Amino acid sequence: MKQLLTMLLICCSTAVMAQMQAAQKIIPDYTHESQIKSTPVKIWRVVRDLPQVKEYSNGTIKEVNIRSVGETRYRDLVFTDGHKRTDEIEQVHEQYKFFVFHVLEPLPTGITKAIVTALVESSPNNDDVAVVRWSIILEGDKSARKPLVESLSAEIGNYEAGLKKMLE
Repeated sequence: MKQLLTMLLICCSTAVMAQMQAAQKIIPDYTHESQIKSTPVKIWRVVRDLPQVKEYSNGTIKEVNIRSVGETRYRDLVFTDGHKRTDEIEQVHEQYKFFVFHVLEPLPTGITKAIVTALVESSPNNDDVAVVRWSIILEGDKSARKPLVESLSAEIGNYEAGLKKMLE
C-alpha cells in the first residue's frame, strides 16, 4: 500500500512538473508608460468605451466600428491615411482596468500574432497622476517584427497624446 501511494505521488509530481515547465515567460517586444494627469477611473472610462478610440487617437483614426460575432468583439478601424485594420478585443477587464486586443488583419508576412495591452494604474508616488502601461507582444519571425513594432508604438504615442489632450 505504501509503495502504491509513493508511486502515485511520483507520477502526479512528474505531471505537475511537466506542466510547470511548459509555462513560458512572455517578454514584450515593446513597453511604454504614459504618465497622465488624471485619475485611473477617468482614464479607464475613456479606454473601456471602445468606440471612443477615435476621440483619443489624436486624429489618426477616421472611423471605428465595434461589432460582435457571438461572444467575440471586433474593432474595425479606418486610419486618416486610408489604411484599414481589424482587431479582436480579447479583454476589457473592469476590476483591473486592463485592455487587450490583437491585430487580426492585416498582419505583415512572417508575423503570426500581434497583441497590444494597456493597463491603467494609480501612480505609486503621485495621487494626481495615473500610469497607463502599454505593451506589444508579437509572435513570428524576428526579422518581420520591427516595422510592426514601429507602427504600433507610433499608434500608442498618439493614444497617449490624445488621452492627455482629453483629460489633462
